[in-house]
Amino acid sequence: MRATIGTAQEHYEAILDDVYPWMMGPFDVKADEQQALFARLGIGPSGSARALDLGCGPGYQAVALARLGFDVTGLDTSRKLLDLMAQQTMHLHVRGVVGDIAHLRDLAPGPWSVVVCMGDTITHLPGKDAVRQMLHDLAATLEPGASVVIGYRDMSVLPQGLDRFIPVKADEQRVAHCFLEHESEDAYLAHDIVYTREGSAWRFAKGCYRKLRIGADWLSAELAACGLTVRHREVERGMTTLVAG
Repeated sequence: MRATIGTAQEHYEAILDDVYPWMMGPFDVKADEQQALFARLGIGPSGSARALDLGCGPGYQAVALARLGFDVTGLDTSRKLLDLMAQQTMHLHVRGVVGDIAHLRDLAPGPWSVVVCMGDTITHLPGKDAVRQMLHDLAATLEPGASVVIGYRDMSVLPQGLDRFIPVKADEQRVAHCFLEHESEDAYLAHDIVYTREGSAWRFAKGCYRKLRIGADWLSAELAACGLTVRHREVERGMTTLVAG
């Protein structure tokens, strides 16, 4: 019998909210990495210098953008991760908004000089029609000359066989791994398994949620349909990054 499939929000609340910061490693290291990426991509304050971070999580990109001189709004469904972001941004121009990126025009109407959507945030939407709608809504919030940066794992070609089993991270207190399962041409299932040491015993947690398979060519075409031209595209350590404007 197939495991119960939760939404991305349900899956994070049940499992990933508690382990995501641990999986990512030291906060400053990750924020520095994102700041260097944005600087290399030519992302800097212009126009209103207002930035929107979609699916901001604990704030790696938000902090990076604020350090570069932006006034940043981070949007995420997780109150717990937004609280972590607040702890990291007390002396920076960053604010958090609780909500789904599918409703960004209502929650964060802009205008924005840059919008970033990093990690696997875009793959958490319920379907490609929702991605298409989100991109159109996003384009409507941009000021002239604005930039959009989208980073995600392109799983249009899924790993096969034993390559579907992926070690995530392990130390003396916690072990996490996942495996991927084909569901359809447009989606796959991510199964997360986490063991956490509690005294002399280990607590076991598991969960499954659906993620979208989004090809970079498809996403570039959808951005073009919104009037946005991709000016840079790269793949680094399994993450595809598109910059459009």
